Amino acid sequence: MPKGEDQAERLARLAREAHERAAAHDLAADGGEASDAHHHPAEAATDAEARERELRAHLRLLEEEERLLRLAEAAQRGEYGICADCGQEIPAARLEIVPDAERCVSCQEAASGGRRR
Repeated sequence: MPKGEDQAERLARLAREAHERAAAHDLAADGGEASDAHHHPAEAATDAEARERELRAHLRLLEEEERLLRLAEAAQRGEYGICADCGQEIPAARLEIVPDAERCVSCQEAASGGRRR
């Protein structure tokens, strides 16, 4: 975190960065392709799969941006870093590594079937 930047500013900055990364995956802004008619069916399938991957990446980044903005608002209210499930304080080290964490490690593992995030 840059010196002098508080949690709300950091989260807002990370949300802007997520928005910029999402814009790079925005297929609507891409202008689209003229036609796939000249492609072999296998190439068309490969292109469709690539577009689906880009769309999933775009949607993930938009969700990340929304989550970060929500957490920035929570930080402004003094409510950032509280586990959404158990209500305990999320350790600062976890928030440093995963700034958009909404749960402590124990609750996150329980919520995701043992997978950490």
